[in-house]
Amino acid sequence: MIEINKKINRIEVKLTAHFMGDDLCIVLTGGDTPHLGAITASSQILEPQTITFENHKENFITKMSAEILRKNFSGNFVICCGIHLDDIKKSEITEVMDLCRQMIIELCNRLKDF
Repeated sequence: MIEINKKINRIEVKLTAHFMGDDLCIVLTGGDTPHLGAITASSQILEPQTITFENHKENFITKMSAEILRKNFSGNFVICCGIHLDDIKKSEITEVMDLCRQMIIELCNRLKDF
C-alpha cells in the first residue's frame, strides 16, 4: 500500500493506493466529510469509464487522475474519490484539484520503484 497526504490551508486530502496483483485501487478522500462521490476505472486498453453519484462533482478529479495514470501505469486501475468541504470557495476547488494532481503525479513516481 502507498499512502500520500497533502494539506493546504483548511484542505486536507489523503490518497491510498492498494495493490491488487498488478492492478491498483486508489482512494482519494478528505475534507470535512469523506465519502464516495465518483469512481473512474481504466487501463492502457480501456478508455476511462466514470460513475458519478447524484449531486457530486468528484468526477472531475477521477477523470483527471485517470488521464495521468494511463500515461504512467500499465495495469488496470480504479479511482474512488469523495472530498467535501463545507462552504467551499472557487479558489478552494482549484486548490483541491491541484493537490489531487500533485498526489497522482507523486503516486506515479513512486510506482516506478515497484
